[in-house]
Amino acid sequence: MNLFDLVPCSITVQDKNYKIIKYNREFADKFSPREGDYCFKAYKGRNKKCADCPLEKTFMDGNIHFDEQRGVNKDGTTVHWIVKTSPIKNSAGEIIAAMEMSINITQQKLLQDKLKKSESKYYAIFNNIPNSVFVLDAESLKIRDCNESTETNYGYTRKEMIEKSFTDLFQDKNKDTFASLIKSSSIINKVKHQHKDGSTLFVDIRISPSEYHDRKVFIISSSNITQRLETEQQLIQASKLTTLGEMATGVAHELNQPLSVIKTASTFIMKKTNKQETIENDILLTMLSKIDSNVDRASKIINHMRLFSRKSTLEFEKIQVNDLLDRAFQIFSQQLKIRGIDVVSETDKDLPVITADPNSLEQVFINLILNARDAIEEKWGNKGNKPGDKKIIYKTHSDGEHVFVEVRDTGGGIPEAISEKIFEPFFTTKEVGKGTGLGLSISYGIIKDCGGRIYAESAKDNGAAFIIKFPIKDTM
Repeated sequence: MNLFDLVPCSITVQDKNYKIIKYNREFADKFSPREGDYCFKAYKGRNKKCADCPLEKTFMDGNIHFDEQRGVNKDGTTVHWIVKTSPIKNSAGEIIAAMEMSINITQQKLLQDKLKKSESKYYAIFNNIPNSVFVLDAESLKIRDCNESTETNYGYTRKEMIEKSFTDLFQDKNKDTFASLIKSSSIINKVKHQHKDGSTLFVDIRISPSEYHDRKVFIISSSNITQRLETEQQLIQASKLTTLGEMATGVAHELNQPLSVIKTASTFIMKKTNKQETIENDILLTMLSKIDSNVDRASKIINHMRLFSRKSTLEFEKIQVNDLLDRAFQIFSQQLKIRGIDVVSETDKDLPVITADPNSLEQVFINLILNARDAIEEKWGNKGNKPGDKKIIYKTHSDGEHVFVEVRDTGGGIPEAISEKIFEPFFTTKEVGKGTGLGLSISYGIIKDCGGRIYAESAKDNGAAFIIKFPIKDTM
């Protein structure tokens, strides 16, 4: 057996009419040629020359040619091969025949087809995911690719997005902070992105490091939560309007005192004026100062109500929780006093600031005050009680990493059977018409949005405490 037969690929020698005049063992095993077969007959079962024949090109220009072709094995299976043709010349330099060498690439071709189908399948999934998905360069954070949902959610076409910096989508000015968070975090919740038309989108972002075309990238999934937040805000606003009704009595009591002072001072001045009696300058100045300061006090109370009643804009800022707690309790101070409920403040004056939406957080504190008041009223009712039996204590302190707020009452406590349900929406122990069941569930959501946690502690017949834990951290 010679070297020609041992070569592990198919080799034929053909004349200018494409008739096979010699072939090796590999070719014989694969195609079972007959004597006098033409190459196109042996390879492909054709009755005439292929339209794009590399052998023909070799006969025409005497050069080596390559091609990729497909044919049928003797068992009927499809085979793919790479063809290389080269001329055979006589001593005079004339082309008298050509050699054709075929390397079987069927397995590689099948793998390529499977890869294409797989890529097509996953690209279809990529494009049909309802969330916007971005592929970002790990260093520059430029968008290398994005799915079709991006146009639906953001208004930009894929072409407009490619090579755009992902940080340009953030509505907030501090884009460097977001760039740092993308490179160091796996989740960024409730951030503002900007639609092409200028409107605001609230999104949750999930970040995963990966590789794309041999480059390090971040895969970003952006979930549009704008509609969900709008629904939540509607629920919060509904709960807030219910709370305003509860606050009305307290505000009436709070306004009564400055109005009484204004009434007394103005009546005194009018009587003196009607009698044409002279009022000493220092007395007149004192009376007018009293009127002015109490008008400011009444205006402050009314303005507080107006600010509380407006719809929250979810603007997070650095706040001091002591100030919000004091303001919330001030609204109900007269109402609680009339009901014989003492308020005890034990706050840390050097408390670090936290990041939250002040309007929403004040609503949490008011909800806790109203719950504490109702728990005390339910326990004591018309029973006789000693001084200090009816009491609400609010405390604040910090451990250096967190700020803690505690609102404790001397009511009847939380029954163990319902302790797991108190933060569920619409769950209430109050009589029909006296509670919506939204207060604690909404408070839970607001605290969670601040990155905090709220939980309850209770001792039977010895009151309950709601404790809120806020993280201390630098945020946008």
